[in-house]
Amino acid sequence: EDNAFVFTGRLLDEDMGDSLKIISGDYEDNFITGIGAHDFAIHTGIVSLGYELGAAARYGQDSTFEAWGGLVGRIDDIRLLDWLYVSPALVFGLSYVSDSHEGREKRLEAQAEGDARMLFYLSPELDFRRSPDARYSVFYRLHHRSGAWNTLGMHGGSNANIFGVRMRF
Repeated sequence: EDNAFVFTGRLLDEDMGDSLKIISGDYEDNFITGIGAHDFAIHTGIVSLGYELGAAARYGQDSTFEAWGGLVGRIDDIRLLDWLYVSPALVFGLSYVSDSHEGREKRLEAQAEGDARMLFYLSPELDFRRSPDARYSVFYRLHHRSGAWNTLGMHGGSNANIFGVRMRF
């Protein structure tokens, strides 16, 4: 199963855990809009494994570009209601940006005397659709970039709450 998606969202001045406060988070005047694709090559029961590639424009206080790639695991179609299915997923990979973005990312880069251009990408997601056969779905994702406790030269990175639409084909 392949799919493509579009999304938009807003960056936060929060760590990963506090970024999950979708309503009360400390949002920056920075936004992200992008596209991506999944290719799931392995299906084991209700779990699908594959890879993701994506690209996004980050804008607001300044403009930067982001590209990422990684492995994705998804639990397929957990039935919530007669008409609603959810598929949680997790993406882990690497993210590259053209420059660190004004706000939390640039501040953390300066504190660490690090380089925020290449960081780990970790993105938990919830995808909702009307039936397992539905071609379109909507999703929420925490778009997280991090140096993973100084593994890549700095501690933090950036976080954004994003919402999108996905098409399966």
